[in-house]
Amino acid sequence: MAIVVAGNQKSQWPIDLRVCGFLSACWAIYLVRNVFFADPMIEAAEPIHALVGGILFYGDQARIVMLIEAGIFWAIAVGLLLSRRWGLVLALIYMTEVVMSHLVFVVAYLDVRPEWYHVHLAANEGPFVVLLTLYLWIRACDLIFVRPPDARQP
Repeated sequence: MAIVVAGNQKSQWPIDLRVCGFLSACWAIYLVRNVFFADPMIEAAEPIHALVGGILFYGDQARIVMLIEAGIFWAIAVGLLLSRRWGLVLALIYMTEVVMSHLVFVVAYLDVRPEWYHVHLAANEGPFVVLLTLYLWIRACDLIFVRPPDARQP
């Protein structure tokens, strides 16, 4: 039994995926706000940082990473709100990267004492990120892939 990619889908996606798209748009706006309207008093105590590929970026490099992430989240939001398969695939790919990035960061920086705080945060975020990725995968299986009808049945 083969799995084929479904053709055009006319119906709306479930409300939970549209809510996920709305939350992605809100997160993209929040990231852009953090990049352009950062409070200098807070940044003096806790510099802005971003985690990608298991590498923690600080300062201007983190701002660039956050803008790229905001663009990705905005694209995910548009795709999910418009019920496009590419939006769900992009969300799955991005969330898989986030899971792997958290895992690599925790393993790589576990013995670096100055990074223990960030390791602790990444380890605490890990289960939530994994659950969100699994949720997207479960929803994606029904919406992206459709099993062809069995040829033996009339």
